[in-house]
Amino acid sequence: MMPKTIFLTILVILMVLSCSAFIGAESPPKTFPKTFNLIKLFNSGADYLIDYKLENMTLAEQVGQLFLVGFHSQTIDSQIKDLLENYYVGGVIYFTRNIENLEQTQKLSKNLQELALNNGAGIPLFIAVDQEGGKVRRIKDLSYFPANQILGAAGNQERTRKTAAVTARELKGVGVNLNLAPVLDVNNNPNNPVIGERSFGAEPELVAKMGAAYIKGLQSEGIIAAAKHFPGHGDTVTDSHTALPVINHSRARLDAVELYPFKKAIEVGVEVIMAAHIYFPAIETEAGIPATLSKAVLTDLLREELDFRGLIITDDMEMGAITKNFGTVQGAVRSIKAGSDIVLISHSYDLQKEALAAVTAAVKNGEITKKRIKESVKRILKLKVKRLSESI
Repeated sequence: MMPKTIFLTILVILMVLSCSAFIGAESPPKTFPKTFNLIKLFNSGADYLIDYKLENMTLAEQVGQLFLVGFHSQTIDSQIKDLLENYYVGGVIYFTRNIENLEQTQKLSKNLQELALNNGAGIPLFIAVDQEGGKVRRIKDLSYFPANQILGAAGNQERTRKTAAVTARELKGVGVNLNLAPVLDVNNNPNNPVIGERSFGAEPELVAKMGAAYIKGLQSEGIIAAAKHFPGHGDTVTDSHTALPVINHSRARLDAVELYPFKKAIEVGVEVIMAAHIYFPAIETEAGIPATLSKAVLTDLLREELDFRGLIITDDMEMGAITKNFGTVQGAVRSIKAGSDIVLISHSYDLQKEALAAVTAAVKNGEITKKRIKESVKRILKLKVKRLSESI
């Protein structure tokens, strides 16, 4: 085994000097990933080195890590290049608009990672996608798997785990490292306009079991799972893409139904949870504040009461529930202040830049504390160290 002092020296060089690396799903380089992965053996040393890296990051680099952004091309265009080189964004999300074929997608992932690793911050990217199965799958050339509703009806946890594992291996092959799945919403409202077949079913116990199996399948193959949409989007008649839904159930009912699958996901080690743009009066006392902007939901409930130690990411901040009530830019500021680690802005380059500037300004004027930013960045760095080294 490599002596600890040698390992720590190498890791300091890798993290602090941010030496360039290469992403390739089929033939990654041998030195950087294998050394980087040894961090799992020395947790105390890893924490120290992550702290060291964090303290040597500029404010712009720290704020950039809190953003997951979309773009509109199948190659690196001027907009995403600007966001990576000058704003140090921490991740990107693929939509069908970014995908031509598997070879192109793998090359795009490689080029994006190279750009991030050579932008001065030297921190690899989260590359995310919604590859849920069924109708929600952005990379059409990967294996087709049925919607969660079908998996839930079959009731076979091992089959669900294997489905996720195959999905994970294929995503890794094109350079994706974060799957925004599984959906853990309990589909108990037949009038729900947005969940439907994306849910494993109408019973919280079934959703919890199938969701846990899916999470295990993804994460066993090195892909980060993101359980969504916390605290639950199942019992709504409003689509948060267009307006702000309200779920008026008591806290006891939420504990028994909506929250139950997420509690079980936390127990099996889910690494990311996506928050929903939904107002829950039983949790948030201020009228009209969605979970994504609510300290009561994100910090008091998810982080403290449920003891979730992973990353909290928002649903897209350009959805109607946010844009019609708060605006994307101020929504981003309020969400980070409330406890989000990563803000997702999927479409508008101008809004992405404005939100980055607004969060930076909020830190400078004290609206968001530097401590709050560093808490999130440290969680992000720890997960990147754990997972992304395998694909760099």
